[in-house]
Parts: sequence; structure tokens; C-alpha cells
Amino acid sequence: MDYLAIKLFHLVGLMLVFSGLSGMVFASHAGFGEHRTRLRRGAAIIHGIGLLLLIVTGFAMLSRLGMLHGDPPNWVKVKLGIWLLLGGSISLAARWSKGIWILLAAWIVLGAGAAYLGLYKPF
Repeated sequence: MDYLAIKLFHLVGLMLVFSGLSGMVFASHAGFGEHRTRLRRGAAIIHGIGLLLLIVTGFAMLSRLGMLHGDPPNWVKVKLGIWLLLGGSISLAARWSKGIWILLAAWIVLGAGAAYLGLYKPF
């Protein structure tokens, strides 16, 4: 597959992850009942599909760049840590509605950090 096509799917995965996180924030403020459950389930599914796309396409891009042989660079390890934090933070969004502004700020910082690492590959 072409590198740019892989990158496109990577960006789609990124959009799905943040859409799922936003959906979970919305669902945590949407009262009780069947609608809230359906919103939470939908947000979790979108988030999970996005995480899967991110990890698969991320490793596909590393493979196309020839960086999978031996020990991966440190920026890849940091991006995997960011991926784990974004993956686990959906449970915080579902349960911690009072601290949602802290989560939103953290998601912006994590997303910007991941973008910086992916574009500049500093270390």
C-alpha cells in the first residue's frame, strides 16, 4: 500500500479516536436511561476502531520507513505511550464529568505532542 494512503488511514483513525472521546464526554452529560447507554456504547466503538486504525497504520508507516528492524527510536516509544494514555482516558471521560476540562486540556496536549513527534521525529 502507498505511504500516503497509509497516512490517510492513520489520520482517519486519529479523527475517530477524538470523536469517540468527545462522544463519551457528551454521553456523560446526557442524563440517564437507554439513550445514555447507546451513546456510550457508540462512542466506545468509534474510539476502539480509531485506536485499532492508529496502531495498525502507525506500524505500517514505520515498516515503510524501514524503522522496524532492531530497537525502535525513542519517539516511537513515546508515541506508543501517548496511544495508551488516549486509549485509557475514555474510561475517565465516562466517569469523571467534574474534571472534564482537565481531560480536554490533556487530550489537546497529548494530540499535539503526538503530532510533533510524528512530524519532526526529534529523538
